[in-house]
Amino acid sequence: MSCLRKADGSKLALAGSQTIAARTSTLYPFAPVLDGSFLQKRPVEAFKNGNFAKVPVLFGSNTNEGANWSKNIPDPSANTQSPNATETNVYNFLKGQFSTLTRSSFDKAVAALYPLKDYDSSLSLQAQQMYGEMRYICPAVLITGAAFDHGLKAYQFHYDNPDVPSNSNHGADLTAFYSTQPYDKALTAFFVAMREYWTSFAGTLHPSAKDISVDWAAVAKSDGSPRMYLHPGAVALENVSGALSARCAFWRGIAGELNWPTSMDIQQITMDRRDGGGLRSQIKNPSFLGYILADTMQAHRLTETIQATLQADFA
Repeated sequence: MSCLRKADGSKLALAGSQTIAARTSTLYPFAPVLDGSFLQKRPVEAFKNGNFAKVPVLFGSNTNEGANWSKNIPDPSANTQSPNATETNVYNFLKGQFSTLTRSSFDKAVAALYPLKDYDSSLSLQAQQMYGEMRYICPAVLITGAAFDHGLKAYQFHYDNPDVPSNSNHGADLTAFYSTQPYDKALTAFFVAMREYWTSFAGTLHPSAKDISVDWAAVAKSDGSPRMYLHPGAVALENVSGALSARCAFWRGIAGELNWPTSMDIQQITMDRRDGGGLRSQIKNPSFLGYILADTMQAHRLTETIQATLQADFA
């Protein structure tokens, strides 16, 4: 940390800019790193084993969590709307987010769980479903199911609202809390009920809404069921389907492949110094430096040799 505090701000900013420019298939180039010290376990393992804060939870997801992410990727080989795109584009997009995802696992997922024919042969819809579930929807199922398994009250929701421009995409549920646009009477009442659910949970640890007759029951199964289906005019409890449970189980089964992207494993940084200046030249490279400093947790694992080199370079 002392090395980072002494570093020249302009050099760090340049390294960050060059890192972002180099990661054209990655949505979030800077991300947490499992360093064995501050972050000692992958979240999926921590929740499964009960290594999390034992508090009641309200957690959920939206129907179209994975929509539109790929179409904004600059790298044409990872953009599912590129001309002549194939399922390789879908794989490249997912690998851009989880750099150790193997093609073998991707092919298994497609063959057994996400066949293209189920999405009207739309690569964008296929990628949307895969990414939305592996990053957002399945974690909601996992977290609420884990809370139940460890004796905690958990409430899960499934937001589905086609009546607003944002549809049910990632973050669309926030419309209920922060939008200032006028809506018709029915949709306004729906949003008011959502606010009541959230605020009552904060105050009493049980979500309730005075104008909704459906009682939001706590999760009662390890699969995260039941969950509240939040749809205008059709609020109801629903169970997590067997098909969704199977898809989530697949992603949990390959959790070791779903790593945040890094330029190289930290251990590889320190293991090979066959030429005297090889390591130093890598460290001096701004893009490489950006990867190392992308998360301060990585700094805890730099060897004394790398720390000394950095200190000398920024002196």
